[in-house]
Amino acid sequence: MAQDFFGALLSVNVGEAKPMIVQRETIITGFDKRPTDGAVRVEASGLVTDDHVDDADDLDRALLCYQRSYYDSWDSELGRQLPHGTFGENLTIDGPVDAEVMLGDELRIGEVRLRVTQPRIPCRKMAVRLGEEDFPTRYLRSGRIGFFCNVVEPGLVRPGDKIELVRQGEDGMSVADLARLLHLERPDVEALSRVLACSALPLALRTKAEKLLCRAQGGDDAWSGDRPLVVTARRREAAEVVSFELADPDGSRLPDFEAGQSLTVSLDVPRSDKPVVRTYTLVGRSEDDHGYRIAVKREPAPSESPDAPAGVASGHLHSEVAVGSQLLARSPRGRFVVKPGNRPVVLISAGIGITPMLAMLEQLAELEPGRPVFFVHGARSSHELAFGPHVRRLVASSELLHSHLMFSRPVPEDALGRDFDEAGRLTPAVLERILPSLEADYYICGPADFMEDIVTGLVEWGISADHVNFEYFGAARSLFGDEEAEAAPIAVDADGRPIVVTFARSGIAVPWRENTFSLLALAEQAGLRPEASCRTGLCGICVSRIDDGEIEYAIDPMDGVQPGQVTVCCARPTTSVMIDL
Repeated sequence: MAQDFFGALLSVNVGEAKPMIVQRETIITGFDKRPTDGAVRVEASGLVTDDHVDDADDLDRALLCYQRSYYDSWDSELGRQLPHGTFGENLTIDGPVDAEVMLGDELRIGEVRLRVTQPRIPCRKMAVRLGEEDFPTRYLRSGRIGFFCNVVEPGLVRPGDKIELVRQGEDGMSVADLARLLHLERPDVEALSRVLACSALPLALRTKAEKLLCRAQGGDDAWSGDRPLVVTARRREAAEVVSFELADPDGSRLPDFEAGQSLTVSLDVPRSDKPVVRTYTLVGRSEDDHGYRIAVKREPAPSESPDAPAGVASGHLHSEVAVGSQLLARSPRGRFVVKPGNRPVVLISAGIGITPMLAMLEQLAELEPGRPVFFVHGARSSHELAFGPHVRRLVASSELLHSHLMFSRPVPEDALGRDFDEAGRLTPAVLERILPSLEADYYICGPADFMEDIVTGLVEWGISADHVNFEYFGAARSLFGDEEAEAAPIAVDADGRPIVVTFARSGIAVPWRENTFSLLALAEQAGLRPEASCRTGLCGICVSRIDDGEIEYAIDPMDGVQPGQVTVCCARPTTSVMIDL
């Protein structure tokens, strides 16, 4: 195959994982890279001597290339000389500008063969390295962005190696065009259709382009506002758990949703002066596959106030809502969903926390049948276990699906081996004993103390926070040991009232503390996983609806924000607010 001269490798840059304070949060990152001498080996995940922390599992971003000509421009613009590696790139190259680099181009550098996968989008760490808070916005607008590659053939690279173009991308989409269409211009149907036609487009960018296209076409499956739904069936699943099937009154099939997402409902409860809003996990589809199914546990009175009323919403649903009743619901939402990939999945739950896990188990069994799944659940007994027989049937359908049910207080009729697998509480020690390997993606849901115990155990084993996912039912707190954030004073508004942030779809309220950087940071400290990317107001992925209250911006979003919306990655509340997350 003919090889065309592309350029030369000027510098190989590596970084050591170390703390960096970014937006009032201490993170561990290898962003601070410095040139290294001699040959360096490249494997599928990148340079072997580079601490690849932030996207270590994303092989489509194994190596970042940045051009010397861009350094020349920044040196002139900033009035200082920047050393190679300043922008976090692995390879500083003398080569063509982004408009001449095509998606899918294959490059030979020394012994290594690379494939161009996507443009580089700046992150919040760049602002710290350059010492200028608005630098990520300037970087993206400049068009001097660089590009990522994956590794086709591993080997050695060293400064001075020639770079040859061994195969040109077939899609005719340049790195510059892809960055412009996905990150700089407003969604356009024709342009996004062109992006989606690219065979070399990585999955993460394809997902983003599909969402932008839906938005541009006005055809997002999600409906806006409240929608009436009718109860078509109700069943008792456990002593205090009832499931409800919900359908469109005219019989239309309700939109699809991702396993783990939730439905926010508004209930007209007698003697309540306004609708009671609650969020319930979608257990799955209704039996006819047209509607949704939720499961609701009747909440008791608070232990510290036994004479207080029991759960207002759950009590109303259990006692008053029958087949034929109508309620209002917002479209399914939530980021507590299974990440795509090949890693084994461990679903860990207790009590009513089984509801998202059941939906995830069904999805994995149907759509990812080759992925090992371990379903581990704790309940008091068969009286409190919801959907136990359904879990057994699903697990029996594949040798790659496994379950371990634990009863802390089995009743006499509970048979070991039939109704449950082990007596006792579900703890980290149990997981360590029953799991064949700790290398997995973990999803946890249940009471706060239970989740704290499990997450603490996983972290102590060395499991990365990127592989630990959890969702709260009720009041939330950080599970990753963020004592500093929790110790900070609660902020107050201009009238001296405490500022509280309510995440409407998740049904939780969290006090805003003075040292919190953004609404996104607060949501993550509370155990939520909002969709986000740049964290600097550039990409627009985190834009959400604000239903009440006022905010200000720590960093002005690059694009104007529509009324009623908020860019949560860089917004801070000035009053109590309600956010549609």
